[in-house]
Amino acid sequence: MRGLLGAAVAQNWCDFDGRLAKLKPSDPIDAAVRGRFGANTTYVLRPPDTFAQQGMFAALSQFVSSLEQRPTRANRIARPVGRLLRDFEVSLAAGQAATSLDLLEEIERTGGISHENIAFLRFRRLSQLGEDRQILDDHALRTLVATEPPRLVREAVLAAWYRVNARDGNDPIELIQQLRDFRVDIALLVDNLSAATVSADVWGTVALVALARGDISLARDLLGNDSVNGGELRKLVRSLAGGAQPLHPSDAEAAGATVERVSAEQTDDTTEPAVSDHSGETGDDTNPSSTPQRTAKGTEAGDRDWPMDSWTAWLKSLNSDDPAPPLDTDLAGMWPAPGESDAELSSAIDNLPDAATVRIFAGLAAFIDCDDYAKPAWRTAAVLIRRHLYSDSLTPSDLGAISALLAIFLRGGPDVGAYRELLGDLVDDDIRGRWAAVSTASAAMDIADLVVTSPTADRATQQGFVATALETLHAQRHRLTESLRVIGDLATSDSVLTWDWSVTQSGEADALVDSENYPSSILLYSLEEAVLARAKAAVERIYPGIQVVLSSTKVGSVGLREHARRAGLIVLATRRAAHAATGFIQTHAGDARIEYADGCGSASMLRAVEQGLRLTAE
Repeated sequence: MRGLLGAAVAQNWCDFDGRLAKLKPSDPIDAAVRGRFGANTTYVLRPPDTFAQQGMFAALSQFVSSLEQRPTRANRIARPVGRLLRDFEVSLAAGQAATSLDLLEEIERTGGISHENIAFLRFRRLSQLGEDRQILDDHALRTLVATEPPRLVREAVLAAWYRVNARDGNDPIELIQQLRDFRVDIALLVDNLSAATVSADVWGTVALVALARGDISLARDLLGNDSVNGGELRKLVRSLAGGAQPLHPSDAEAAGATVERVSAEQTDDTTEPAVSDHSGETGDDTNPSSTPQRTAKGTEAGDRDWPMDSWTAWLKSLNSDDPAPPLDTDLAGMWPAPGESDAELSSAIDNLPDAATVRIFAGLAAFIDCDDYAKPAWRTAAVLIRRHLYSDSLTPSDLGAISALLAIFLRGGPDVGAYRELLGDLVDDDIRGRWAAVSTASAAMDIADLVVTSPTADRATQQGFVATALETLHAQRHRLTESLRVIGDLATSDSVLTWDWSVTQSGEADALVDSENYPSSILLYSLEEAVLARAKAAVERIYPGIQVVLSSTKVGSVGLREHARRAGLIVLATRRAAHAATGFIQTHAGDARIEYADGCGSASMLRAVEQGLRLTAE
């Protein structure tokens, strides 16, 4: 609409800078318009004299007539379902909450995918956001359990149930009874492969199922998982694996007696049972077929007709004439992290032809998810960024992927040559306009601020990158929101650039809402501490009366629970949510409004704060 109005009246009849008007709640006309159409929906045109006013109304009348007579057309070109699915996975990995929802809705509209698979995608997204209640209340849960869903979806449901029901530390008997009384038999999602999970919440639910079934085989598999502590529940599982009587949820008194008997037996249980035994009685592990050999979560050895045991093996398969094998986080998560073979991976991708880019990007989401914070694959990340830059167009999910890959690159401590080369490619004259524009301002600010707040190999290169990347946005700063201007000001100030990001506000540019309606405390959550620090500095500048609490912990704690309960607004960055405390925060959030950043950068988080405050105050 901004462009159409500019074409109809700008320059000829009145000045029009394209900014939305900030309507005064105290003005009766402004209040009526706002009440009818909502905030941030209105443009105000002010012709300089009567003659211009008459001309403007004539032009607007012609403009409305043209709109009414225009033919119906599709709003967007339909994209292949395969590309939409790839973008959806990438947006989840990059922490783009709003973008992933848009893509999910587009996938539903496009068709070509079953209702069950749509439900799988929806559950994947809800799990990433930590929406445990929505998962358990979803009308499709019963059908989903019966369809034998993928491993990631199974774990999403099992983890959600445990977080919701074990939040108050209920004893095992009560939890088993709750599991039995739940409207859907989610125990059907549990098998022996479930014991190998890296999620403590999934492990808890699987342990309860093992105790309820009296499943010694599953109990021993659970004990063989050293990545999860399990606490008191692990002691009960150890006793079951050693031959104690099972807990029967159908008989509460007998179950209570069993708990007492198991607890007594724990004092004599000093050895760990053989976890490879699946006979149910002995510790004989001479039969190698007794334990499923996992090549991927949810599959057993021999189920696949192609050997996939590393990132290099997967890339080699892309060089053949055969169709590229699918790659998901389940499989890739079992391989050594990409950083272990970074130089080899980057060289292999560089040697692949341009025609292989689509197949390479089929593993992009898994690469981002499997990145090891301690040993980033920065060379491979740089090669993947260039593959994006040389493609025909950049979608919102592409920009999110570039931001996530750039974070991997910068965290890896690249040498000066690689640092200069990649930043130079990003601000190349033929490429910069595709991402550093007003229409993509939030993503551009995320990228620029990421470069500023990350360790630098060359200060001059960093300063030149920020100046070039933000030049267009600074010139068009009157079209940016206040939050984006503040991020731009902080980024350029840290780069020793004395740019003025302020704009001249018109008389009607008062606050949209009374600041007295803002919550007194905000909780910001992200695994990126630099992003949190930047977002806090920006919030304190724009909203000085609000207390900002930060958290980057990967597990729930008493302190985090109290912060979640006291906050009036919670903003979550959901990238790598499988290793984060988003579900814990959701469980203890109380009446707080929860917003999600559409990206992993400071600008995305600040935009979520801005939206959350506006909606909370209204």
